Amino acid sequence: MKLVRMRAIAAIVLLAGLGLGCSKGSSGPDPAGSAAPTEAKPSAKGIEAAGNDAAVVELAKKALGCKWGSYGFDSMCPEMKTLIESELIRDGKADATFVSFLEDPNEQVRWLGGRALSQRGRTFRNDKALAERIVVVAEGETSKTVAQELGGVVGGIKHADTGLGDRIKTMAKGHAVQQMRTSLLARMLFSNGETLYEFVKDIATNDKDAVVRKAAMSAFWTGTPPSRAADSCKMWLGFVDDAADDVSGEAAYLCAFYPQGGGCKTEWDPLLDKIEKRAKDGTIKSTQMASALFYLHRQAGASDAQKKRALAVARAILENRANSGMARGRALELLAEKDPDGKKLLQSMQEEPDVFVKRRAKDLADKAANKPADDKAKATEAEKAKAPEAEKAKASGTKKP
Repeated sequence: MKLVRMRAIAAIVLLAGLGLGCSKGSSGPDPAGSAAPTEAKPSAKGIEAAGNDAAVVELAKKALGCKWGSYGFDSMCPEMKTLIESELIRDGKADATFVSFLEDPNEQVRWLGGRALSQRGRTFRNDKALAERIVVVAEGETSKTVAQELGGVVGGIKHADTGLGDRIKTMAKGHAVQQMRTSLLARMLFSNGETLYEFVKDIATNDKDAVVRKAAMSAFWTGTPPSRAADSCKMWLGFVDDAADDVSGEAAYLCAFYPQGGGCKTEWDPLLDKIEKRAKDGTIKSTQMASALFYLHRQAGASDAQKKRALAVARAILENRANSGMARGRALELLAEKDPDGKKLLQSMQEEPDVFVKRRAKDLADKAANKPADDKAKATEAEKAKAPEAEKAKASGTKKP
């Protein structure tokens, strides 16, 4: 019995020496030939993501060396132009790569992705998988610079094809970054048509942010379906009475300048009434209010009476010093160009106490004084250009067969 116990103890010692009885928590050495476990690295994202178009990435990395400012990279930088104009990215060929850029932690890379998709993207608009990745990034974007570009990309997504309409509308109504909302609203109506007409109109009417309201109202310039043109004209006329100067001025400009279907003809006379009242009250602060008169006067469908009245209202803006100097200067431009007494006005306004109006009057007077000389110089150059052809024709005319 004693011998059996001794043999059992010896066997246990032997097994322990061979390591066969070690637990998983043993600190002993690994068996010979075994590999130590390696920690899995997360997949690269953004510009370094697997699957990106290598040639496009190469162009993008060169563009990242361009001058960066509050509005993004300098669009005139040669490397930026090379990227945006490359055949590699036209017609949505590189959309998947640029969507990956949007997921990069570097805001400059994200901006680059947004700019490329905005200007050259196509596939992402209807591709649910790509569009959803864009929306996810946009929902969490905090950079104002990136949001300005990315909002337009989100606005280009087709709601019916991707099923992302509700999430995109939520961003349009309440994204934390104003630039995301304004650039999104500027494009979403045009991309999705009449289905969003009332949605965008509601934001234009009721949002608390005047900048957002202006963006929503302006979206109807390109986003109005042909069947709703009369509705948009009526809406713009109503906004001319808005308490926010930027909104009222933009509304007047849109109502006067809208070209589709011959323009907002029904609204032109009441528009002149509204601008005239504000001019006499001295409440015109936006240059766009004066620009409205400029473009109404140029409308092919405007009557002689309406054009004459536009000049009279412009004079009312100019003569009331309670109106802003910039708006008065814009009105002066119209009068200098179209009013029979324009030259006299330019002379008298050079004694104006408002610095802006005074400087604008002088600039316009100088331009008018130099115009005959400029016209003569252009005519001389034109004659010189014609001379060789005239001599050639004359010479050929003297030849006989």
